[in-house]
Amino acid sequence: MDSSDKNTLSAVAPTVNVKSRGFVGAALLMVLSVTFFSVSHGFVRGVGAEIHPFEIAFSTSLFSFLFYLPWLMRARFRPLRTERIGVHWVRAFFNASAVCGWYFALMLMPLADAVALALTGPLLVTFGAILFFGEPARLRRWVAMGTGIAGAILIIRPGFQAFSAGYWFVIFCLACTAGSRLITKQLTFSEAPAAIGAWMALLQVPITFALAIFFWTWPNVKQLVMMITVGLLVGAAHYTLTHAYDRAEVGALEPFNFVRLVIAALIGYVFFAETPDAWTWAGGAIIVASTSYIAHRETVRRSDRPLGSKGTAPP
Repeated sequence: MDSSDKNTLSAVAPTVNVKSRGFVGAALLMVLSVTFFSVSHGFVRGVGAEIHPFEIAFSTSLFSFLFYLPWLMRARFRPLRTERIGVHWVRAFFNASAVCGWYFALMLMPLADAVALALTGPLLVTFGAILFFGEPARLRRWVAMGTGIAGAILIIRPGFQAFSAGYWFVIFCLACTAGSRLITKQLTFSEAPAAIGAWMALLQVPITFALAIFFWTWPNVKQLVMMITVGLLVGAAHYTLTHAYDRAEVGALEPFNFVRLVIAALIGYVFFAETPDAWTWAGGAIIVASTSYIAHRETVRRSDRPLGSKGTAPP
């Protein structure tokens, strides 16, 4: 994708009409994003009792892509031009696997526990960047990752409570998500962010359909509305998250991820009679603190880079 294509994408990509691009606006967008994600999880749990998670993943992918469709049509589908279609397919497989694993987890464990454990996702991405991209790993970075893992252990408490299959699905989801984000990091050196998102949404449709067809159940009107809502909420969540990160540093916004746990706990309590214990809250707080510190240090590291190094792809 050449510079003229990227200029075209900038002109036609969706934008948020926000007068102030300061931190308050970014924080509000971040809270809105995590709210959309959390509410979508509640709908998945609600419809998942009767519809297979693979089918829900397919509907999520389909209606998330429809979120991008008006923009793509206005751009005459030019954003989809790419020379790295194979990499996009690999990323879509990782992300589709993550979505399916996450939806299985939501069926098997309390919402708040699943969300709290999922907050460790940035830790796996950090570890992958160290392992595969050779990013520097100073002592305080390892300490922060170890602290986050300790928070996850507080939630799971192996040996003190039954280790349900839901925990394994969360771990599987996190591993696949980390793979997807690391591939995204490679793609951003040649592709526009909006185009990366559109390709992912598009390619996940056939992948998840191939899984869903073996477990297909025709939804009734209520179930269909809920499934459409999940897809639109997920699309809106990614959209607002992207624009939040465009207005403020990741390190400053990472603490707002704790709002996900609060909303998930509220949804679980009101609609599913689930009450998270003190260990879940403590573990979630520790995880958010550690991921926030890592994000802050990443921001500092980027600001210390010499000019001209930003566009150099990692090894």
